[in-house]
Amino acid sequence: MPKINPPLTDKAIKGLKPGNKKYKKSDGKNLYIFVEPSGRKFFAFEYKSPVTVKIRRIVLGEYPILSLATARDRKIELLKQIEDGIDPKNQKDESVLNFKDVALEWMEIKASNVSKTTYDKELLRLEKHVFPYLGNRDITSIGALDIIDVLKKVEKSGIYETTSRVFMLLSQIYKYAVSTQKAKHNIIADINYQYTFKAAKVRNFPTLTKPQEIKGLLLGIDSYQGDIKTKVALKFAVYTAARPFNVRSARWDEINLKDQIWQISSQKMKMREYFEIPLSRQAIKLLDEYREIAPKVDFLFPSVKSSVRCMSENTLNGALRRLGYTKDEIVSHGFRAMFSTVANENAHIHGFSVDVIERCLAHKEKNKVRDAYNRASYLSQMRGLMQWWADYLDQLGVN
Repeated sequence: MPKINPPLTDKAIKGLKPGNKKYKKSDGKNLYIFVEPSGRKFFAFEYKSPVTVKIRRIVLGEYPILSLATARDRKIELLKQIEDGIDPKNQKDESVLNFKDVALEWMEIKASNVSKTTYDKELLRLEKHVFPYLGNRDITSIGALDIIDVLKKVEKSGIYETTSRVFMLLSQIYKYAVSTQKAKHNIIADINYQYTFKAAKVRNFPTLTKPQEIKGLLLGIDSYQGDIKTKVALKFAVYTAARPFNVRSARWDEINLKDQIWQISSQKMKMREYFEIPLSRQAIKLLDEYREIAPKVDFLFPSVKSSVRCMSENTLNGALRRLGYTKDEIVSHGFRAMFSTVANENAHIHGFSVDVIERCLAHKEKNKVRDAYNRASYLSQMRGLMQWWADYLDQLGVN
């Protein structure tokens, strides 16, 4: 007899771990929960079309925003349509005209190209700032003035950067709506953002750039009395100038100690592209020594609460506060600005170009042809620059 899987439960769904590829688990009767490598989970209804006799899929929504009970109710509705000879996907395509449905369709498409963190933040912006006012409106009935009115509410709260981000997200949604003939015109293109809304202040992460300031910081880290994982993570962050998330979530299988390189998957990179950063001799020595005492788990810097999770978002900044630095003096993301400033100011000494500095920071080259060339040709120069940076730090008296 074929194996019959038991129905899903909330406990079972929460316990599903992401794998290297997207996979699904059945709840029975055409309902599935899908789990993506990013950790995102969503319900989908799969069925044989009574019209085309082809297997089709309808994405119902993301878990836990869409509950298991609601997904089952939706499944029953769809099964009734199929019993009546109706292809529910055709019905759905014909009826999707309200803004919220179109926006969620776009978000489902976008989900595979952005990190789960980015997806969650953008969905939250829609749910908080847009859906309450436009969610149930027919998308064809919404005009530019309606959009401006919604964005003015966001601007009135003083969060100008969020206003800009919501505007860009709305632009993406309307481009999708026009391309799929769910809207006739991209009304966002009619809005001149620069002359309608206040500009967001440029966000600069506080950092230290003077040699004596950097020396003081490094000496402070070297004498840090807290958790050894945090101390090593701070040192590693300075040596690599990597984004704090990449440092916190670094895994041992990403570190090639033999070739002295850190290989980061596209899913963990801001620009969603695989990235390699050469490791200096000092960084390799740091990891070699740390590995002898580090927890025997996948993460270099696991959470204090769970070995299957990485160090928390606030750990590095919290350590800097304990060292006596305020959030206006330096944050962990400021290590990148520190590297960038010092490297640019000393370009006449180390001899590497601005392009190499930007590449070490994983800043994307806009010219795609040039970008492909850069990836192939800059690795050795990146190695030279990262070694110069580590030597520079040593010359400040930190070994």
